[in-house]
Amino acid sequence: MGPVGAGRVSRHVTVVCSHCGRAAAEVALLPAEVPGAEPWSQGDRLERTDFLGAVTKFGAYDALRPLFDLVARGDFDAARGADADFVAFYCRACRRVYCDRCWGAHRLEFDEGFYDCTYATCPRGHEQVIDD
Repeated sequence: MGPVGAGRVSRHVTVVCSHCGRAAAEVALLPAEVPGAEPWSQGDRLERTDFLGAVTKFGAYDALRPLFDLVARGDFDAARGADADFVAFYCRACRRVYCDRCWGAHRLEFDEGFYDCTYATCPRGHEQVIDD
């Protein structure tokens, strides 16, 4: 783990909902040198907040950066190929971003009594898994 600098800086992007204009997700690439709120969040990490709660991916900064860069560029098709769950705010059918409020009709699926996934419908009527 090197010092902050030399490319290892905090990077942040807000992904805006295509329907209502509010934040669909906040995505941050954070080096280990930036302390996390919880004791378990002390390594290099990629955090997504605002969409159905918080999601954190841990790994080497340089391994997480390509996914962050795809999200920051708005290349959500490629980002879905890298990690569909991380960019579940993106409707693959109409190729638009929606916040969790605009994804309607959330339907939770259970398998043998245990949570499996959540389906939702985008404002244009496309259903997909938004949490798995």
